[in-house]
Amino acid sequence: MMGRLLTLAIRVTSIVLLAAAAVAWAEIAGSQPAATQPATARPALRVLMYVGGLAHDYNAQPNRLADNLSSGGDIRIRVAHEQADFNEQVLADTEVMLFNCCFEKGLTEPQRKAILDALAAKKGLVLMHCAIWSFQDWPAWREIVGSVFDKHDPFGEFESIVVDPGHPVTQGVPQRFTLADEAYTMKDFTGDRHDLVMGVKPHGGHAEPEPFVWTSRYLGARVFTILYGHDDKAQSDPAFLTLLANGIRWAAGRLGPATLLSDLERKEGFAPLLDGKSLAGWHFDKKLWEVHDGMIVGRTPADWKKKSYATYEKPFGDFVLRYEIRLVRGNSGMQFRSRQLPDFEVAGYQADAAPKAWGNLHEQNGRRRLVDGWWHKGEFNVDLTGWNEQEITARGDHIVIKLNGVTTADYTEKDPSVPRTGVIALQLHDEPNVEVQFTNIRIKPLDGK
Repeated sequence: MMGRLLTLAIRVTSIVLLAAAAVAWAEIAGSQPAATQPATARPALRVLMYVGGLAHDYNAQPNRLADNLSSGGDIRIRVAHEQADFNEQVLADTEVMLFNCCFEKGLTEPQRKAILDALAAKKGLVLMHCAIWSFQDWPAWREIVGSVFDKHDPFGEFESIVVDPGHPVTQGVPQRFTLADEAYTMKDFTGDRHDLVMGVKPHGGHAEPEPFVWTSRYLGARVFTILYGHDDKAQSDPAFLTLLANGIRWAAGRLGPATLLSDLERKEGFAPLLDGKSLAGWHFDKKLWEVHDGMIVGRTPADWKKKSYATYEKPFGDFVLRYEIRLVRGNSGMQFRSRQLPDFEVAGYQADAAPKAWGNLHEQNGRRRLVDGWWHKGEFNVDLTGWNEQEITARGDHIVIKLNGVTTADYTEKDPSVPRTGVIALQLHDEPNVEVQFTNIRIKPLDGK
């Protein structure tokens, strides 16, 4: 009881101090591996770290965590002790919400709405340590976490293993490492998650090792969960710092994963069309397309005047195709059920990606625009400078295109002469200085082929 009273007293003191002075932004950046260094200088990520609750020093410890991460300068954290910071104005200036709290509750309906609106706007979310045990009075929080906290072992050393060493978040982390922390046990996993780090041995009375670090999605936003981070010793561990810093970058879309198949997608039969290291399996003009940092990148020169496509060698009929796309400049799109033509050209359906045309269903070298998905849908749901997620479902005559979770085209083909199978291809438009980036391209055939 004395410990809890002391914690509450510290928190009250911190609130008084915060009321008397402006909240400062602290520069932080983990020791960033060369493989994840940004290609060009970009503004520092704006991260709101919410702290508070029980059983931890939320007065000084968050500032020490920021100091421990302060080497690269590409992340900036604002430490907030007040739930009132979850409002439209603050979150509009935030790229990643980092929850570093324990057994918190009491978010108002406007505050909950502000958080959900931020996620719908593709703001990143990072859940650290017992943040997963907070806000249990909010049903949506359990959906966001995708599981429920059960218990934890006594504080002590335990060994973890990286189970996806190719993921950008795990770059610079030893494949096996030991740290001193509380080994959490979770239950009732419900979300579509992708495990990055797990315990080497079972604990907490469970028969199998537990996941400690994973990624997931909620309302289309990237969610990064790391269960480590109980005290200063855990928070100063190099493996923890690297995972947390990379997780923040990943949540913000600064790290484009080569292939991000979730565990659920693997079970459902999705397979990657991009290995993140080469264009193996693709037919393309080598002057225009390359692979780096897990992305297919297409660029046209200053005198360019024709369309050109990178085409996957295998045709598909019925499928679900998912991918992430960033349009840096110009006009692009994803071809499907298309015919290969000479000189890197194609004809067929296209999920459009262009200013004021995002999410349209277009027929290249054919009937042109079939469904206008931009107006009153895509115009409110596109990151014009960052990454967007698209999904194409083609089943028989029926085609559905989703952009960041919003259906932008729902079309039934009436013309029996239009092919129901064909190639997938990435477009470079017939204009100079186009640049487009694709990553995480994966497909689930629905016809068994």
